[in-house]
Amino acid sequence: MAFIFHSSERSAIFSLMDENALIFLSYASPDYERVHEYYQSLLSQGFDPWLDKERLVAGQNWNFEIQRALGRATIIVIFLSEHSVTRRGYVQREIRIALDQAQAKLHDDIYVIPVMLDEVPIPEQLSSIQVVRQDSEDPYTELGRAIETQLGRLNLENAKLQGDPKLRWTLLWCRDQWEGLPGYEIAYQIPRFASDQYPQASEMTDVVRGWAAAQAMNERDVKFFQSTDTYSFGQATHFRTNSWEAACNISVQERVVSISYSVWTMGAGAAHPNMHFKTFAFTLSPVGEISNLASLFEEPDAALAILKVKVRHQLLHDNERFPVDGTEGEGLDEDWVNRGTENWDDFSAFTFTEEGIEFLFNPYQVGCYADGPQFAKIAYEDVAMLMHHHYACSLGIEFLRRRIELMPTLTNTTTSEAVVVAIKSFEGETSRD
Repeated sequence: MAFIFHSSERSAIFSLMDENALIFLSYASPDYERVHEYYQSLLSQGFDPWLDKERLVAGQNWNFEIQRALGRATIIVIFLSEHSVTRRGYVQREIRIALDQAQAKLHDDIYVIPVMLDEVPIPEQLSSIQVVRQDSEDPYTELGRAIETQLGRLNLENAKLQGDPKLRWTLLWCRDQWEGLPGYEIAYQIPRFASDQYPQASEMTDVVRGWAAAQAMNERDVKFFQSTDTYSFGQATHFRTNSWEAACNISVQERVVSISYSVWTMGAGAAHPNMHFKTFAFTLSPVGEISNLASLFEEPDAALAILKVKVRHQLLHDNERFPVDGTEGEGLDEDWVNRGTENWDDFSAFTFTEEGIEFLFNPYQVGCYADGPQFAKIAYEDVAMLMHHHYACSLGIEFLRRRIELMPTLTNTTTSEAVVVAIKSFEGETSRD
C-alpha cells in the first residue's frame, strides 16, 4: 500500500509501497478450467493472481490460507456463473468478506471486480459494481485494465510481478525528501520476493531492505549539519540538495539469485555525480547469503590468482572503452587496473549470469572518472574445479567439475598445480595474440 507522511518541517515526504498487489480469484470449483485461463492471462500481464489450486500445497490449512489471502488481497475478482450464484459455501462467503473489506476503501476504488462467465442474475450485493463479461470482445484485457486502474490509484503501477512461478518478485520504489540547507532526496528500489517452493525467500527482501534503510538513515543525518553560510533557499533546489538513488536488477542462475544495485549520488553543490555498485547473492535451497566471493571456493588463493590474470587481461585488452565524455579512448592504465584488482575486496561487486561470474568495477577503481564503470566476466569453466561442490550444484555447473576432472592434462595433479597449468596455458595463448 502507499503511505504519505507529512512532517511539520518544511516538506518531508516518505512514500513506501510495502505490499504485493495480490489479486485474489474467487470462483466455484466447477468453473476452474475457465478461471484458470484468466489466471494465466493475468500472469502473462505481470500481475500476481492468487488461485487456490495453484498456491495451496499438501499439508497447508486450506481454510486458514484462503482467509489470509483474502485479507492480503489488493483486489478480489469474483467469477459469476451458473455454479457460483446457486451454490452455497466458500464463494458466497468470499463475496461477503470482499464487500465487508470494501467498506474501508475509497468510494471510487475498484476493490471488487465481478466477471460474468455466464449470463446469470447478478447478486444484489454486486449489482452496483461494473462487471467484466465473458462474451465481450476481449474480457482478459478488460480485466487487466480494471486492475491497472486500481494499482494506479494505489501508486503500485511499478509493482508488477516478475520471475517465474518458482520465484516471484515485485520491484517497489521507496522515496524520501526534505528541503533544507542542505536538504536531501532519497529513492531506492526494494525487491519483494515470494515463493511457494522456497518459503524463506522473503528473507532476501529483509537483507536488502536493511542495507537500503541504513543508507537512507545516513543521508538523513544532514539535518544535524545545516549550513546557512554555504546554502540559501534562494539557490536552485538541486544545488542545495544531496541526492541518493539506487536502482536494482535481478537475475536468477539455477538456484542462485543475484541482485545488483547501481547507486548514484550527488552532493549539494558538487561538480558532477558519482556512482558505485552494490550487489547481493543468495542461494535458494537453502535460502542463504553468499556474502563474499571467496567463500565460494575450496582454495580461495588459487581462485584469486585466476581471477586476477583473466580479469586484468579483459580490462586491458578485450573491453571496448567508452569514456563518459563520448571521446575515443586509449585504453585503461595498466598500473591503475592492477591496483584495483589486487585482493578479494576489489572483487566485492559480482553477479552470476548464465555464462559466468560478472564483475562490476566502480569509477576510479580501475580507471579515471572519465573511463566510467568497467565490467569483466569469468567463464564458469575457468573456476568450477575450485568451487565448493554445493555451490557448483546451486549454480547448475557441477557437470563442469566432472568434465575438468577428466581432462588428461590435469590427471594426477593437485588443484593448485592445475591452476598453475591453467594460468600458464592462458598466458601462452595471450602472448601469441
